[in-house]
Amino acid sequence: KCPDDFMVSKLLGEDEDSTVVLAQDISTGKQYAIKILDQEKLAHEDKLSQVQKEQHVISRLKHPFFVKLHYTFEDEKRLYFVLSYAKNGELLSYIEANTSLPLECARFYAAELVLALEYLHRLRIIHRDLKPENILLTDDMHIQITDFGTAKLPNDHRSDLKRTTSFVGTAEYVPPELLTTKRSCISSDLWALGCIIYQMLSGKTPFHDDSEYYVFQKIVSRDFRCPVNMDTDAQDLIGKLLVVDPDGRLGSAGLGGFDKLKSHPFFRGINWQGLHLETPPMMGRPSSVLGRSRPGSENSISDILTICLLVSQTFKTAEDRLSPSKGGTMRRISQGMDKPMRDPDDVEGYGLSLNLSEEEKQRRLTKQADSQWNKFANGRLILKHGELDKKRGLSLKVRHFLLIEGPRIVYADPSSMEIKGEIPWSKELVTEVKTFKVFLIHVPGRTYHLTDKRGNAIKWCRKIEEV
Repeated sequence: KCPDDFMVSKLLGEDEDSTVVLAQDISTGKQYAIKILDQEKLAHEDKLSQVQKEQHVISRLKHPFFVKLHYTFEDEKRLYFVLSYAKNGELLSYIEANTSLPLECARFYAAELVLALEYLHRLRIIHRDLKPENILLTDDMHIQITDFGTAKLPNDHRSDLKRTTSFVGTAEYVPPELLTTKRSCISSDLWALGCIIYQMLSGKTPFHDDSEYYVFQKIVSRDFRCPVNMDTDAQDLIGKLLVVDPDGRLGSAGLGGFDKLKSHPFFRGINWQGLHLETPPMMGRPSSVLGRSRPGSENSISDILTICLLVSQTFKTAEDRLSPSKGGTMRRISQGMDKPMRDPDDVEGYGLSLNLSEEEKQRRLTKQADSQWNKFANGRLILKHGELDKKRGLSLKVRHFLLIEGPRIVYADPSSMEIKGEIPWSKELVTEVKTFKVFLIHVPGRTYHLTDKRGNAIKWCRKIEEV
């Protein structure tokens, strides 16, 4: 297989290392999720071995509860993983949409996770980043675990797989042994399982705080409490999984392994042998799941073109099928980009036009007076604003950014409604899109690292560059 064998329809997701698109095999009509990685970036960041490991792990997994790798290929610039497409998106979106999951749903998906981990650990593989974002749901609503970029395989020279010494994972699911000894082990996934069961039933992770530092302190001291209305069997199970000593966790080899875990009263009534054939319990569906269109996101394909030219350089698009002319396709897509949203309150859009009549400007200022953000504008128009994650060193803070006439870029704490800083404007200011969510603003002596969780980094950069 090669890129010409597929037609891309939309963006599914992205992170700092990869872009995932939904694509159709032209010959069979079957849909796949294609993960695309930049070889030069991977080589520069010394991540090629990590990607090769992920490919190796996924190719070894022959189980219904894991994502499947169908094809791999590469060109001079990119690597491509053609994966099974789980169209119902992330488990996290269902937890958030329902506030918490019904008990029967949580029990069912916890049981599927137990079977998945039992299989994985039988192969002596540690996932090391198990969380609801990495648990996808298939057409028939069964789980498919994904993202094995930080997984640990048994080393050829060390068959016992006792410990591994790299810091990986996500803060709220990190096991205490990784924080205290900088080592994870095969029971680390059992800690993550406890966190996920807690989150499914309560809507929150057991260890959460405003900063990672305090999250880590709570993890190390096992500082959590189950809600009083949580099922008592669930509370008991969570308590036996969230044990500081890895060898003391239910499911660990010294405590009877997975047979003992599966016999816990919380799983009473589970058909372990035929679970993958059962119909999952019903739960409320989120209004939008991974890969479904968002209001104002009609330019997903053109955004792909603008950021990394993935579509125009590698894949066919729907427009290519209508007209084989590359230039014609590019022009038609670009025309769609010339019609941006013109409302600064539309955080999915491109902000306010710079070419307003005086009458229209006054009308906008009158309307803006009712906005909670108007007090930061000092009588000038807000051209675009929205919530961004601002990263500096190990610190990550949520700030509300405002691009104001002048021009000025100021940012405020959305909780206290206090100005926290301003990005100095000068001719040397330059924006740089890194991914669909992440972008940089370079000024003399400093670079601001910003993340738009809605995936509109390019729209921020376009507006700033336009100003």
